[in-house]
Amino acid sequence: MHSDGEGTFRALGEVAAEHGLRRRTQANEQVDTAIALERYGRRPLDLLEEWGWLAPDVTIAHLCDVTDDEIERLATAGVTATHAPGCDVPMGWGIAPVARLAAAGVPVGLGTSGGGSNDAGHLLADARLAMQVSALVGPQLPARQVLGMATEGSAVGLGRPELGHLGAGSAGDLCVWDVSGVADAGVADPVAGLLWASPGRRPKHVVVGGRVVVRDGRLVTADEGELAARLRERLARGRSRP
Repeated sequence: MHSDGEGTFRALGEVAAEHGLRRRTQANEQVDTAIALERYGRRPLDLLEEWGWLAPDVTIAHLCDVTDDEIERLATAGVTATHAPGCDVPMGWGIAPVARLAAAGVPVGLGTSGGGSNDAGHLLADARLAMQVSALVGPQLPARQVLGMATEGSAVGLGRPELGHLGAGSAGDLCVWDVSGVADAGVADPVAGLLWASPGRRPKHVVVGGRVVVRDGRLVTADEGELAARLRERLARGRSRP
């Protein structure tokens, strides 16, 4: 959040309020804290609170460098958090204390800053990384809790209660994984095994809003080869610009 000043944040808050939109920003990576202290003499969350950005309609990503007091303030304000280990770990920004955030009542989802810092964009791989690195900053997160972050936890941050679960009124989204292979042999809990075993697996079937988009591991709504070719062409055009 150190890239923009008070005027920008207040203006965005006014636009969000006018149109009934949720707000999202990122704060408290170590580098963000250091720059905010140097530029303003304040920690990032102090500034966000002053600028009206600690509120129930706000989701804050990263939060690697937070104190117990700041965690309590986030929980009291109703802020949701996004854990982004696939970005934070390789960038050296630290590890968010997810167990402490969750224990304080802060809903935590799972995300990334995008392809620039997470080339694979693989949600299960990021969930596995979140589980593995959690023990470096607190108790290790159980696999089922991390999967909950990747599904319902992320939906809470988006303000989309119909996503992230199956039940009456849900959107009808579904991922099916094959756990009958050698990689899962002997795995006592096949749900937890999605993170512990064969992390690079692709889903066998995917249903979005009741519509099948992946069947038997293949995209059925578009040609994967054509999509890849178009992406390579677009990237090449971007690189060729002065």
